[in-house]
Amino acid sequence: MRTVQRRQFLSLLGAAGVAAGSVATGATAWAAGAGALRVGLKALPVSLNPLTVNDLVARQILGAMYESLTSVDPDGRILPGLATAWEASDRARRWKLTLRRDVVFQSGRPFTALDVKRTFEAAVAAEGAHFAALALSKVRGFRDIRDKTSVTLSGVTVIDDHTLEVVCDEPCAIFPFARFNIVDVEAIAQAGPNWHREMSAGTGPYRLMGSTEGIRVDVAANPHWRGVAAPFDRVSFLATGIGNDGITLFNDSQIDFSFVDTDALRLVADDPGFKRSLIFCPRMQMRAVALDPRRVKAFGDLRVRQAMSLLIDREAMVERFFRGMARVHNGVVPPALLSNERLPPLLYDPVKAKELLVQAGYPEGRGLEPFAVHIVPEYRREFVYYVSQWNNAGIPAKLVTTPRQEFITRSRRRDYDAFLFGWTATYPDPMNFLDELFSSRSRFNPVGWVNAEFDAIIEAAMALSQPKERATAYKDAEQIVMGDLPVIPLVVPDYVALRSNALTDTFITPFGGMNFA
Repeated sequence: MRTVQRRQFLSLLGAAGVAAGSVATGATAWAAGAGALRVGLKALPVSLNPLTVNDLVARQILGAMYESLTSVDPDGRILPGLATAWEASDRARRWKLTLRRDVVFQSGRPFTALDVKRTFEAAVAAEGAHFAALALSKVRGFRDIRDKTSVTLSGVTVIDDHTLEVVCDEPCAIFPFARFNIVDVEAIAQAGPNWHREMSAGTGPYRLMGSTEGIRVDVAANPHWRGVAAPFDRVSFLATGIGNDGITLFNDSQIDFSFVDTDALRLVADDPGFKRSLIFCPRMQMRAVALDPRRVKAFGDLRVRQAMSLLIDREAMVERFFRGMARVHNGVVPPALLSNERLPPLLYDPVKAKELLVQAGYPEGRGLEPFAVHIVPEYRREFVYYVSQWNNAGIPAKLVTTPRQEFITRSRRRDYDAFLFGWTATYPDPMNFLDELFSSRSRFNPVGWVNAEFDAIIEAAMALSQPKERATAYKDAEQIVMGDLPVIPLVVPDYVALRSNALTDTFITPFGGMNFA
């Protein structure tokens, strides 16, 4: 993602035309005026291809233009989206999907079951480990398309214009809840390989009108949107840069909305001038410090990991650092998705931590090899506390801030001794955390943790189509993770933002999205 300096941002707002590389004339005129919304984001994604999206910011923007089979309300409950009903059979290997009849693409063409099948096939054919590919990996025919021996998913059958059957090679209880950006494949085939730079092809309330790479993305209300009109005629997503620039631009009335970084939270919370503009909601997220035992031998000892956890006073962090706008999760699944009464609280106990270090053979940290904890710059102040607590106990940790893109690339390769690891739910089910992050076969497993009993529980849970049945299995699985503590859970800050009077308190969602409909 390209970042932009505030001076550059302001000059772009005042420009009369669109810079070279944008795709629609007059887009900058949308920066202000009646019916226009200006959303500030730290940086804009390199690509807005809905078929290959794999980062949160791209997902936030695409959420204005595309819809999935199901949607989620602000409390995390699953609601109908483009599908009105879904029915499982054969131990969740087979799904029958009933689709909406009143949907039209932004091109004006009616939406049908064939469009869902074609979207699935186009997403699988796209390279990379994007969200859609992960969700479709169990569908019959997935491997054939990836191996380029077929162009169709043999497991997807169009029954009629509004009914679809999906057959998986193995149980997949969460299939309908995964995020698929359904696209008009016919329209994008006509537009060519760079279609997503020039147009949108979804069914959402807004359509792409113009963009300048790394600077801005402009969308307009979709005239074919069903039901009530979109709340704004136009929305501009603007790159504000890192640090406190978003706050400054909001205060100067240059933007109507800005998320507040963790490091800036106290500045905003303590300023009475922002009180009426401040909104927040819990995150459907897990945050932890990932410790790689391949790189630091001591991390392989459970007692060392437990000691490091016991040195963090999470309740104090919530109240003092986050000003009450944060949550303590006693596990790795957000409590809103799984209320696991079996888990003990994550305590702050420096005395017990000291005892555990002695038992592990590292009295007062002696003998522990020095290691670095890598983070992105916006979490520096928070992590100064964690690292200082470890240092006070003799644990030789050093804090290192790394540019975001480099951090993402290297942490995925497990190039760091220890690093901040965060995961925001892409669908509202605990499987999104347990399977994606801790199954031995998952490519997102942050430290390569392996537990055969855990894998067996997750595999069995995939065959349970009823949420209450899965919940019991999930609690067993989470208990195993927390007993072995492969990562150290941290406080999860709320999503905090500044918003103008044009937006409601529910504009932000627990999944990091924005309510555009």
